[in-house]
Amino acid sequence: MDNEGGLMVSAIVLGVVTYLLNTSRGLKATKLGEEWLIFITSNVRVKECHWFPLIYQATNMLMLYVAYKVSNYTSAERYAKELLIIHHASGDTLNEGKLSLVLGQIYQKQNEFEKAREYYQKAADITRSIGDKKTEAQCYLMIGKLFYSLCEYHKAEEYYKKALTITVPNGDRDNEATIYGNLGSILQSLGEYDRAKEYYKKALAIRKEIGGLMVSAIVLGVVTYLLNTSRGLQATRLGEEWLIFLTSNVWVKEYHCFPQVYQATNMLMIEVAYKVSKYTSAERYAKELLIIYHASGDTLMEGKLSLVLGKIYQKQNEFEKAREYYQKAADITRSIGDKQTEARCYIMIGKLFHLLREYHKAEEYSKKALTITVPNDDRDNEANIYGNLGTIAQSLGEYDRAKEYYKKAVAIRKEIGNRKGEAADNGNLGTLFYSLGEYKKAQEYTEKALAITKEIGDRKGEAAYYRNLGALFHYLGEYKMAQEYTEKALVIGKEIGDRKGEAADYGNLGTLFYSLSEYKKAQECTEKALAIRKEIGDREGEAADYENLGTLFHSLERYEKELLIIHHASGVTLREGRLSLVLGNIYQKQNKFEKAREYYQKAADIIISTGDKETEAECYMIIGNVFNLLCEYHKAERYYKKALSITVSNGDRDSEATIYGNLGTIVQSLGEYDRAEEYYKKALAIRKEIDDREGEAADYGNLGTLFHSLSEYKKSQEYTEKALAIRENIGDRKGEAADYGNLGTLFVSLGECKKAQELTEKALAIRKEIGDRKGEAADYGNLGTFFHSLGEYKKAQEYTEKALAIRKEIGDREGEAADYGNLGILFLSLGECKKAQELTEKALAIRKEIGDRKGEAADYGNLGTLDVCEDCSLNDERVPTSSDDVNRSPLTHNNMEKNLRLCYEIIVAPVADLLKEPKIIIVPDSCMYQVPFAAFIEEGGRYLFENFRIRIVPSLTTLKLIKDSPPNYHSQSGALIVGEPEVRKVIYKGQPIFLEPLPGARKEAEMIGKMLGVPPLVGRHATKEAVIEQMKSVALINFAAHGYAERGEIALCPVRTTNDIPQEEEYLLTMADVSKVQLKAKLVVLSCCHTGREETKVEGVIGIARAFLGSGARSVLVARWALNDESTEQFMNRFYEFLFRGESASESLHEVRKWMRNNGFPEVEKWAPFMLIGDNITLREVLRK
Repeated sequence: MDNEGGLMVSAIVLGVVTYLLNTSRGLKATKLGEEWLIFITSNVRVKECHWFPLIYQATNMLMLYVAYKVSNYTSAERYAKELLIIHHASGDTLNEGKLSLVLGQIYQKQNEFEKAREYYQKAADITRSIGDKKTEAQCYLMIGKLFYSLCEYHKAEEYYKKALTITVPNGDRDNEATIYGNLGSILQSLGEYDRAKEYYKKALAIRKEIGGLMVSAIVLGVVTYLLNTSRGLQATRLGEEWLIFLTSNVWVKEYHCFPQVYQATNMLMIEVAYKVSKYTSAERYAKELLIIYHASGDTLMEGKLSLVLGKIYQKQNEFEKAREYYQKAADITRSIGDKQTEARCYIMIGKLFHLLREYHKAEEYSKKALTITVPNDDRDNEANIYGNLGTIAQSLGEYDRAKEYYKKAVAIRKEIGNRKGEAADNGNLGTLFYSLGEYKKAQEYTEKALAITKEIGDRKGEAAYYRNLGALFHYLGEYKMAQEYTEKALVIGKEIGDRKGEAADYGNLGTLFYSLSEYKKAQECTEKALAIRKEIGDREGEAADYENLGTLFHSLERYEKELLIIHHASGVTLREGRLSLVLGNIYQKQNKFEKAREYYQKAADIIISTGDKETEAECYMIIGNVFNLLCEYHKAERYYKKALSITVSNGDRDSEATIYGNLGTIVQSLGEYDRAEEYYKKALAIRKEIDDREGEAADYGNLGTLFHSLSEYKKSQEYTEKALAIRENIGDRKGEAADYGNLGTLFVSLGECKKAQELTEKALAIRKEIGDRKGEAADYGNLGTFFHSLGEYKKAQEYTEKALAIRKEIGDREGEAADYGNLGILFLSLGECKKAQELTEKALAIRKEIGDRKGEAADYGNLGTLDVCEDCSLNDERVPTSSDDVNRSPLTHNNMEKNLRLCYEIIVAPVADLLKEPKIIIVPDSCMYQVPFAAFIEEGGRYLFENFRIRIVPSLTTLKLIKDSPPNYHSQSGALIVGEPEVRKVIYKGQPIFLEPLPGARKEAEMIGKMLGVPPLVGRHATKEAVIEQMKSVALINFAAHGYAERGEIALCPVRTTNDIPQEEEYLLTMADVSKVQLKAKLVVLSCCHTGREETKVEGVIGIARAFLGSGARSVLVARWALNDESTEQFMNRFYEFLFRGESASESLHEVRKWMRNNGFPEVEKWAPFMLIGDNITLREVLRK
């Protein structure tokens, strides 16, 4: 940096600091100045410039001023002392004296009075020695003020007179007047009133001479300007200082205009305090004026002030006092015939009762107001009342009446030419249609309001309707449009100086970016909103921003204290009960459910004491939600029913429908499907009754999900398509995308892969269109999983990597970990074990970082299985060799053992004390099916299976269906044993392949057939047609064949009637095929030569297992990975041997694992692959027959 450039940059920086300070942005000025100081002192090249001392001193001097202005006295002291050392060393006595005076002021501000006096005296001595009379007088003036504050009045008088002896000869009239005023105050304190009056009159004469009283009009004008430009705190400070000046100076009080000036100031300060939410101050000013007007007999103003006090008490939630003052105002105004104010009183009483949810009383008073405004032809207020009546009718759920009232209001506004009011009423209609879920109409009316505000040049209104449209599109998930409209509102707010609107827009953008998982942008916008709200004194908005930041960060303790300070210090509308709700919300969003529940319960207890039934019901609903998240379903149900009893009594149909929906979810989780259906249909009936289209769509969606879980796919499709139709009709694009995604999942279950792909891509297209980046990533991830299940690995990788890129971009760490995990599974399917391990470890690192213990366990499980997985899927065209077994995985035995111990520690250890019974049923998440639970190593070194018999069920729904099947439904005899179907050359994924014979599979089938006395279907006899036909009636089914892990398909012998190469449908037994057969089998054994590495829900190994269970099978034994021929033979031999003895399936699996470990197969990969899914059956009767 050259000398000239450096001076220029410095001048710009210090100029900006000064500008920020002068425009009441002290914190920003402080930050910029400190950064500039750090830059110039830490840069060697800068310090070598000849101008460095000059710039350094100038910067310190300015920062001293900034720190003093923002009350950061410790920093001010530091800067002053630094400068004092410099000026003393350089012999600059003039500035040394001035700095000593400043330090005295700083110490006085910190109540260090002795130090303050010492520096004042030092400054006086220095300035006297160099003849700086003006500063010397200032020193004596400050010493006088110091002694006055310490009540040492005689000493104060002495020093003021010293100052006076200097100011009078020097003609410093302003300071002379100040000193006379101060002397008057001292003598008044000493009781010498005549002398005090004399001094005040001397000061007054001088003030008159220099035009002091002309300041009044200017001051009040500036206060009004500051208030109108959203600088409420500055307006407050200036107004309060002016009032202190007016009331503390006797000579001012004697001035003939004092009463008018005083009353005007108080009236303006009521408005200022009210607008910055300082209601205690507003109350004080209003009561002061009320006393004056009552004493003077000014009944008109007494009535108006009573109305104002009612509004103030309402803002402080002192509703009884508010009603009392409104009524008093109404009585006074009625007695003097002030009809307009009387009507306004009734309007306010109506609004009060509406706030208290006493809607019929609210309606009564609004209509009372109407009886005054109509005869008096007060059309504007008439329109206002119709608008209020519309809001009341809307709250009562009487939407047609609400619509009628709003339209009456619009008609009057048009008639009288009140375009601004017309815009407001169109806005109300927009809000009404929004609450009805009719989003297109909501948009239409809001855009009408917007058009009017543009036409009449109402910039503030224009910004408000842009803001409303932004909120509407945000709710609909159309994030691009939401951002566009909100930014338009923000631009206007900045242009017109609407600081409150600007803060609201930054807050809305913060929430929007949070929805998009763009957390850095969310933080930036929310902090901008917070800074503005602090600046303008919007304490309620400030509390909301702290709540949002508390949600955003995982450091709640920082914001909890801030919220409590705001609540107790400012009288903000966060009552204690509401505050507890806010804190509960923050803890819930951070998954700190126990803390959340504590705060919600506290809120409920407080609110019960107030008799606020609606909020009490809200608390119970939220507590129910928390218990639902904690899977404590019975407790959740109890709280939902508490909420229900209140909402039914209050006639709150909307909340009643919501609670029925929540109860449906709860009882569905408990496996009570008939009750779930009943609750969902009750909710649906209410939604239809109150014309809640959005809620109707949600309830149809819930029914679709319920019937999907029950494998009633036609019903599921029917309800989901109904939900989709409504969402398309009302313009709910986000919901539309969700429904397309759900239909995609449904068609995967039906085995209609092309249709599933098409629907998922539709969902993706909508997400892109509306800017839902998080949803877009989810859809890319779903497509990745989908193509993985089809064996199209390149496409799967492409889509999953697209998902990963978006997650990284938006900062979605949880999603990022999931994508790394899915890529790990994908590369494992490709046999690239090192790459799979690398990606899984990346996923694991993120899970640890964000505290996702469930995901962490899954990743440890996947790392554990890397050492034991072998691929014999349809993609293989060779027989694995023993060297493959040795070299296939980079993991060591020690690593595997470590991972299995960690899995136990994360998954089982936290609940180990609850495992009292010898049997465990596990319902794994989708990512957990690959985890070998039986091989978990306990603290004592024993495997989990040694102490427990373990079964897997895909869901509680499946378990209930199995348990509810009639006792005689399943076959008691017959077995189908399929081994080594002759497949040979076939078309697979559009390409011809040749499947080698599986002699080990034939040997296995023959062995089992011999044990059971049943001839197996092997070779060319094991056709798809023969297998499907025989499956229908047997009690036992066993497959030993080629299989495909990702789609869960089994390769059977095609019927070759032509020379054409058989297509997939001619030889593959698919999930769809199995779903169409009504099985009677008690046990299905899938000993297919494939792996089950993909994340599975309804596809792959768990998919085919679920298909068998869904078709009627009671239990399925399936391998997560393939064993070699010798291990498989021994495993199956022993398994059936234990079954023959009459052991249950889970006991047989337990015993065979023990036998394998003790008889030459101690490796985990040889005894742990099989899992039992479904019921724990015995085949004693079947095997005997």
